[in-house]
Amino acid sequence: MKYILLFITTVFFSLQAYSAEKLDRMVAIINNSVILESELTDEMDKIKKQLKAENTSLPPGDVLQKQVMEQLINKKLQLQLADLAGIDPPESEINNAISNIAKNNRLTVDQLYDALAKRGISKYEYQKNIHDEYIIQAVQHQAIGAKISVSDQEVDDFMRSAAWLASTNKEYHLEDILIALPEAPTPDDVKNAKKHAESLLNKIHQGLSFKDAAVAESDDSKALQGGDLGWRKLPEIPAAFSALILQAKEGDVLGPIQAANGFHVIHLVQVRNVTLTDKADNPQKNQVKKLLFERKYEEAKNAWLTKIRSEAFINTNP
Repeated sequence: MKYILLFITTVFFSLQAYSAEKLDRMVAIINNSVILESELTDEMDKIKKQLKAENTSLPPGDVLQKQVMEQLINKKLQLQLADLAGIDPPESEINNAISNIAKNNRLTVDQLYDALAKRGISKYEYQKNIHDEYIIQAVQHQAIGAKISVSDQEVDDFMRSAAWLASTNKEYHLEDILIALPEAPTPDDVKNAKKHAESLLNKIHQGLSFKDAAVAESDDSKALQGGDLGWRKLPEIPAAFSALILQAKEGDVLGPIQAANGFHVIHLVQVRNVTLTDKADNPQKNQVKKLLFERKYEEAKNAWLTKIRSEAFINTNP
């Protein structure tokens, strides 16, 4: 009888372990950490709700899973680097960041948490997201921002350029699809990426929604937002396609445009006139310097993400 009970108990716990493994198995290994199936599923559910709220068509399940997996891998890699660098902000800084977010939305912190709860986001989950974003921004600044500078000569040269003089008071709403290249691409890599971008551009010209194409195909971090880069002044637009943007009309889709990180297909959604709001002694010069820094930062960040991925051990079929 004792042996029968032992056998039943062993089988019971084995089935429990098997069930747990099936319910929350590893779906990826990134260096010394993993992505669990539950993490991937939760993130996919959030993105589905977001896309539905924005009236963007959902891509096929396998395409969405691939895009979400790419985002999670990039996040894990950056958190690992932050951990190695000893970046761990005190709780007070995270609370201050959340207070500022609430204030900017004209809410109290409690009202912010109530609004998030209605969207299915718990207080703990939101605090963890802000904590992770804080860490990622810190590690990016350490790896990228501290190495970027913009000289006064660069600012003066840019402000004398025909491009700047023609668009001083303009902002451009852009959407971007990136067909990425590896860090050290071969001629075949370049040829295939360009062919892929050309095929995508043709589909868009034939009626495929740009947002749907971005969600399904883009390798950029903004893919799941339909490739939306938001409103940008000329100095914030990557140099590889800023000149083309100046010649384009609202609604134009441009490309493929080759840049260091791959081939881009760009949608000029809208153009608007704005006024500079910097109240410093030399508002235009100060703002241009800041915007040129942001352009360099964005380009350096894309190259850095490609680099850290190429140096990492990533297994998406463990």
